[in-house]
Amino acid sequence: MVFLKKHSFKIAVLALCAAMGIYLFITYGMQPKQTLPILKAAPDFQMTDINGEQVSLKSTNGKARIVYFYFANCPDVCPPTTFLLSQVQDKLADSGKLGTKAELISITFDPERDTPEVIRNFASRLDADFNGWHFLRGDEAETNKLAGEFGAPVIKNEDGTFMHMNVITLVDKDGQIRKWINGSDENLTADQIVDELKKLY
Repeated sequence: MVFLKKHSFKIAVLALCAAMGIYLFITYGMQPKQTLPILKAAPDFQMTDINGEQVSLKSTNGKARIVYFYFANCPDVCPPTTFLLSQVQDKLADSGKLGTKAELISITFDPERDTPEVIRNFASRLDADFNGWHFLRGDEAETNKLAGEFGAPVIKNEDGTFMHMNVITLVDKDGQIRKWINGSDENLTADQIVDELKKLY
């Protein structure tokens, strides 16, 4: 009793500190990792990369993926959006995540003009790392249908040009679409895309 009376203030302070520590741990330390909702299952596909290798959605499972539909002759949104994705690539590479935890997949919906050579030149201007960034091409009609299923519908005009939604699709390692990002958002940054992708590692 004498000990308790003598050290009651110290004991009270220690108890208060312990209670505060428990509160902070429960409030901040035990909060679940932020996640993105599952929107729908990503449609499967199998296409050819610029080296003639077959790449499918299933073959890239196990990694978070960015899927983007484009065409190399695009006069407006595709080049700046692909440049933005090249910045995402660089940030993933700097953190050691490119090709290990995350990959980029760019699919042309103009395979007639976007030959492997044209795509290689298009990608090389952005210093694309083909170990973590797949550039794919397949049947035009099937690709346009696939683009719509990925949330980026495409319409081919009579003059051979295309109208399309400029959408960046985030797919988790299990093949579920988790977010659609407006690639034409002027305020969109590579850091924002990477932060969203991190939730899917």
